[in-house]
Amino acid sequence: MTRSTMNADDIAPDLYEKWDLDRSGGEDELFVLLEAKDIKLGQQGYNPDEPRRVQLRIASSILGSAKKRAEYDEALRTGLRPTWGELGTLSSVGQWSPAPRPQPSFHNQPQGGPEQAPDFAEPSPYSSPYTHNPFGQHASSQQQMSPSFAAAPAPFQHQAQERPSQSTRIGMGIVDFFLAGGISSAFAAGVDELVDADTLYYVVACIVMVVYVVGSEVWMGASPAKILAGYTVRDVDTKKKLSLSQSAKRQWWRLINVVPGIGQLAGLVGAVVHTTTINEENNRRGSHDELANAEVVKRKPRK
Repeated sequence: MTRSTMNADDIAPDLYEKWDLDRSGGEDELFVLLEAKDIKLGQQGYNPDEPRRVQLRIASSILGSAKKRAEYDEALRTGLRPTWGELGTLSSVGQWSPAPRPQPSFHNQPQGGPEQAPDFAEPSPYSSPYTHNPFGQHASSQQQMSPSFAAAPAPFQHQAQERPSQSTRIGMGIVDFFLAGGISSAFAAGVDELVDADTLYYVVACIVMVVYVVGSEVWMGASPAKILAGYTVRDVDTKKKLSLSQSAKRQWWRLINVVPGIGQLAGLVGAVVHTTTINEENNRRGSHDELANAEVVKRKPRK
């Protein structure tokens, strides 16, 4: 496919109108709809860094998160027309870009010195974009927007570096698979004479899987394999452990395996899709991480 270009300074259209989305829809619904569109483009041969797919990932990250969506909706309400670069930063960092630095004020000029534009209060890094200095210097219109948002603030770049790579995530997943399987076998072996062996193992395996993948994230902060490797799973915004509903969203592709046949097939497809989206373009967050507004990062050593 021929790859078109997209500038960070291009004014983004209304995300709801661009993809014909219901403004009253819930975050989960909008996320699924946008992810489905992205997957369809991938099936048609478009690369992950193709602008249309980058835009879809930005939209799904913003409209699929209650906090980011509230920021975006407020911007639309006030008449702001954000650029793709600003939306990319909101998507990746969870906040708008810091406003431009103010120009020196009249009060700070020596007497008889050249006139300068009036100064504007420097907002905090958490300011909304509609508070920025309208006279601030904009970036060059020739600047190309990279899917990895290389221009994102340094704290976010450092945070992304703390996230494990795709291969590391796969390795930890394999370890968890064998650990959960071993636990299931141990429980089933203790009572295998009471009921049919196949039925027993299936029931025990389902229970162990739910407790292992969801319970460990909610109560311990990560699965045993991730804990052993020094990682934790947390909410991107609050930096706290995931809630039960967040963990269930993130692990849906594992939980659905309790449904024989179609559930196991859906789980396999979900595993492939989520694994392939853990890459540098997505700042090492899989689509299942984004669905739960979660991230996997290195645990900080206790002082």
